[in-house]
Amino acid sequence: MAEKLSEEQLAQLKNTELQILKEFDKLCKTNGLTYFITAGTLLGAVRHKGFIPWDDDIDVIMPKKDYKKLAKVCKNNLPNGLFLQNSHTDKGYPFHFSKLCKLGTEVYFPFLKGVEMNKGIHIDIFPADKCPSSKKIAGFVFKWVSTTTYALIAKQDAEFDFDYTKKSAKLLYRLLKIIPRGMVVALRIFVISFAGLFCNGKMLATVSGGHGYPRETYDAQWFKKSVKLEFEHELFPAPYGYHELLTNMYGDYMTPPSQNDRNGHFYNTEQKNN
Repeated sequence: MAEKLSEEQLAQLKNTELQILKEFDKLCKTNGLTYFITAGTLLGAVRHKGFIPWDDDIDVIMPKKDYKKLAKVCKNNLPNGLFLQNSHTDKGYPFHFSKLCKLGTEVYFPFLKGVEMNKGIHIDIFPADKCPSSKKIAGFVFKWVSTTTYALIAKQDAEFDFDYTKKSAKLLYRLLKIIPRGMVVALRIFVISFAGLFCNGKMLATVSGGHGYPRETYDAQWFKKSVKLEFEHELFPAPYGYHELLTNMYGDYMTPPSQNDRNGHFYNTEQKNN
């Protein structure tokens, strides 16, 4: 039975994530890689100068070329105990983004209905993909990525299912569940790449972001340069257009949500081996 983390567990989790972020920052500086804090981490830096009190994860975003280079850099340059988890390094991994994990820690996501992220506590690293100028095409890409992700999750957890309302979406989801995993990943990459043909370079997107379309779309100008923002007594790079990004993603982002909407991602669960 999953339960919310205690205050002590949450503090330990955040501290571990912060240490991973520091190591990631060093790695990027050493290898000339560009990244920015984003989403809840960016909001936390602006509104709280650190973690949102009830939040429990760290999100960063990288230009696509830097994201691809990161995978090569991590093959030989990661500190002991860290692992870059993605669909290439972990055959059971379902997402279109990477996680920099601290090995040996066990965490679970309640919204995955028991699917274990078995490489441990981590930070999320999102690629900034090109976003089609057509709203219909962009919306389709977001939906395609989520559908393939759900299908890949279902392949490693037979009890997982997603209740699509449209018949066409249900049919596609069921089809993706039965075709080979490698083909699903390849189809996802193909559709994202093909959609790039309909891009004018003015918009970017995190097509696997939890807020979906259009909240996870960005004006490319917001990322032309960075500014340093304080996060837990350290300075990290943020997009120059962070105000516009946060407004698009959250609306009135300086006003905290109601008490009932203050939820995190991580829960404490008994070890499966126990």
